[in-house]
Parts: sequence; structure tokens; C-alpha cells
Amino acid sequence: SLRKVNDAAEAAQVGEWLDARDLGTALKVSERTLCRWRKAGLFKPGVHWRRKFPCANSPVLYHLGRCNEAMSEATARSPHLLETD
Repeated sequence: SLRKVNDAAEAAQVGEWLDARDLGTALKVSERTLCRWRKAGLFKPGVHWRRKFPCANSPVLYHLGRCNEAMSEATARSPHLLETD
């Protein structure tokens, strides 16, 4: 919904971290796509994403501003980077 996108954008302005669902909504991509980009190295740990708690099963949180910037830079350099299997 539009409210969720506005909330996500507002959160990014204050430097908060979003879960995969909210980030996907804000960037208009699926949660699975976010996971693929993370595994492909587009999103770096500690910069673009982190765990909610320090354990392997903890949910992943993403920084909207940094992830959006990484997507923009990647598409400017080589659009095929965003097309992972």
C-alpha cells in the first residue's frame, strides 16, 4: 500500500533498517529477489544488510537508502548484474 511505501521511505531517512517485506515493497521487488541479490554480492553484509539478532537463524534487515544506491550503481555499470537466476 502507499502508506507502507511512505513509512519505508520515512524510515530510510532516519537511518532505520527494514525487513525484507517492507524493503521489497519500497523497491518494488520480491523478497526472493532481495535474497538473490544478497547472495550474488550486490548487497554487502554490515553495509546493506544485517541480522536482527546475532545468530544464523535471525531475520535479515536491510538499509533502504544503501540498497537503493547499490541497485542504481549496479544498473549504471552493468544491467546484467541484477538479472541473477
